[in-house]
Amino acid sequence: MLFRPALMGLALCLFPAIGPAEETVQPERTFSLRAAPRAEARIYMAATANPLATRVAADILARGGSAADAAIAAQFMLNLVEPQSSGIGGGTFLLYWDASDETLTSYDGRETAPLAATPRYWLDETGEPMKFFDAVPGGRSVGVPGTLAALEALHDAHGRLPWADLLAPAIELAETGFEVSPRLAKSIAAAQERGLTLFEPAKSYFFNPDGTPLAAGTVLKNPEFALTLRLIADAGAEPFYDGVLAGDIVAAIRHAGKNPGVMTREDFSRYQVILRPPVCVSYRVYEVCGMGPPSSGGLTVGQILKLLEPFDLAALGDTAETWHLFAE
Repeated sequence: MLFRPALMGLALCLFPAIGPAEETVQPERTFSLRAAPRAEARIYMAATANPLATRVAADILARGGSAADAAIAAQFMLNLVEPQSSGIGGGTFLLYWDASDETLTSYDGRETAPLAATPRYWLDETGEPMKFFDAVPGGRSVGVPGTLAALEALHDAHGRLPWADLLAPAIELAETGFEVSPRLAKSIAAAQERGLTLFEPAKSYFFNPDGTPLAAGTVLKNPEFALTLRLIADAGAEPFYDGVLAGDIVAAIRHAGKNPGVMTREDFSRYQVILRPPVCVSYRVYEVCGMGPPSSGGLTVGQILKLLEPFDLAALGDTAETWHLFAE
């Protein structure tokens, strides 16, 4: 979400938690909120969900890379260190502000359904809708990934450093190993309940030989992922959408031991990133912009801000009335 007073500057607004830290309601069971010191910067700043990815992004910026370069390098690192949430096997929305010509661009890189999907795709043999966690495991729930195509499109338009340089940190760490974070460890344990152990090579990668999930602090290497990234570093997204990687992914989807999918090589080769107009609203002295549909983020935040705009929240302060207005 972009906040730009007079088309300048960038700020991220986080609402404080209510009550003592030990009573804070956490956003999900795989990670928790904690107090952090205030950070300030004059030239650049990077923030991600993992310190390894943040460090890579900051290093790229220090080398003269663009914000696009930093985001791309961070995304590849996140693919390695938080695969439960990020990666080239999924989809993405990108919102990019180019201060040099004051243009805001949004990239729709979300997943797409296979061409063979029909209105009955998620009905069981009796014609009833499948339960969510009955449908999730396996190949049927996989869409054509869009993240890699979006990253390449972003680099083509706004990159400064060579593409291969942006993948190099993730390749190196995949080969040397990284410590499993507490959040990843919790995610693996939670996924065990949902059937992650039914699938190889996920079972061998995320679980010990005795079947227990990897613990936080375990050093994890991923040489196969390093090989994949080396291929992408050399040839771009082409092998992923119209080459050997596409073939491997389609085979895994169609031959999954549970809920096999119907995706084809054509589904991959036809994938295209869509440039969409961002959604912007005025909020007092700011113009606030976000990703438009099919994302609900820009619309929802815009509606919230416009509903709150008539109220003097600064004068009300951190009071019950303020939180009541926000909750409404």
